[in-house]
Amino acid sequence: MSAHRAARALLRVRAWVIAAYALSAAAAFAALVGLARMRGWDGVGPATIAAAGVVCALWALPAIRLYRSAVLPPKTVQLAGGSAPELELLVRQLALQLQVPTPAGIELSPDCDAWLDPRPGGPVLVIGAPFLWWLRVSELRGLLAPLVAGMAAAGDERIVRARAFATRSIGALHGRPGRSPHVFPGWRRRMAGYFEARAESLERVVAWEAVAASRMIEPAARAYAHEQINMAAAGWDRVLTRLAQPAWESGYCPVGLNLALVGALTSLGRRDRMAGALATRLSERPACDLLEEPGDVDAHASRMAAELFEGRRIERTVTWERYVTSVTEPELVRRAAAMPEEHPAAKRIRTLIAEAGVPGARRGEPLGTDTRGGEVGGGEARGGGGRWAAMIPGPRLGESDDLQPAHSSEPDTDSLAAYLAVRLVEARLAAWGLDWLDGPVLRDMAGDPVPIHDMAAALADIGDVSRLSDWLARITR
Repeated sequence: MSAHRAARALLRVRAWVIAAYALSAAAAFAALVGLARMRGWDGVGPATIAAAGVVCALWALPAIRLYRSAVLPPKTVQLAGGSAPELELLVRQLALQLQVPTPAGIELSPDCDAWLDPRPGGPVLVIGAPFLWWLRVSELRGLLAPLVAGMAAAGDERIVRARAFATRSIGALHGRPGRSPHVFPGWRRRMAGYFEARAESLERVVAWEAVAASRMIEPAARAYAHEQINMAAAGWDRVLTRLAQPAWESGYCPVGLNLALVGALTSLGRRDRMAGALATRLSERPACDLLEEPGDVDAHASRMAAELFEGRRIERTVTWERYVTSVTEPELVRRAAAMPEEHPAAKRIRTLIAEAGVPGARRGEPLGTDTRGGEVGGGEARGGGGRWAAMIPGPRLGESDDLQPAHSSEPDTDSLAAYLAVRLVEARLAAWGLDWLDGPVLRDMAGDPVPIHDMAAALADIGDVSRLSDWLARITR
């Protein structure tokens, strides 16, 4: 099936819908006039005409609602004029090669996706910002070629009308976002599913034709780009989960999420022993170089990511250099405060640190920060590290002789781990840093991750302090 045939099929459905709707309106009007005459009213009197007008208005309301319904505009970052001349040139060159109209504009999305978005002034090319930061220029050309080729269908009047009809029908049948329809909900779901299947069939054929038309443009780079976008999507999810989400929950918005993605995927490549191939690939020009001010665009896309994924706009921003002090440490101190100072586990932690020959700092001192981890592109994790806030709660303190619980309410594993982390940082035995894959991690002075979870879990489980004492002995000798 060609795109034209798929569009004609949808337009035939539209014609049948219009015909059935017009016939039902005429039947309702005729029934009203007949009922008026049966009751002895004047068939063309003012009352009958007024009633007929009400019926026509009632029949017109769903039609008006159908044509006024529209999909909510995507949350995108608009590129101001002159902010991406090389990217615009690349798209124009693709359109010229493919002999299709140039998109009406280029916008960036904070999601890992790319598409042509219909607008009143013409289709806009929307590119996922993570793709720009991770893909090379040749890979981006290969990725965008089928999308730009889709401009041929976007300029076809029949396909445009079929798409508009399907989109409006689906929107009207589903109702307002976040609200389930109350009138004929089952029928409306089935009809929406029918139109969605028809629309999907049309888009699948359009996509196939666009790929066929662009198959000669960067074939090797396009194949490699499809591998890389899967990797970028996985890395983007990791960055959002480990770095962005904790900041959003604390009321901050990191402004360099796309830069963090590059750090995360670079670290992943090194961990997987792909350093040679990775170095060769990273020596090529990244697609974000096509932007005049990549840092500003990254900041805008990062704020838009909070609005898209968190559902709210967050005004307070934080740089990676201040991430630990603004996001990690306040939550760490709050959790540590849940641990009573006179608790046996707290006393034993302080005793072991003192016995290691390092005087503990007074409570309330500022926590230290590993400046190496706070720098953009900071060190890759060396295994085993993890965001402390994601530590799994463990069992309560056991019935050991040394750590017999003396309180009815025992601190949980998170509080115990936080208390231990605070004491180690205050004693300058460890410092917080950033890992692009794992989020904030606690490292010792040699840069190795501190097994804070293992030590806290052993304490909480059976009151075992051997892991903590062994670690202290190892780093202080």
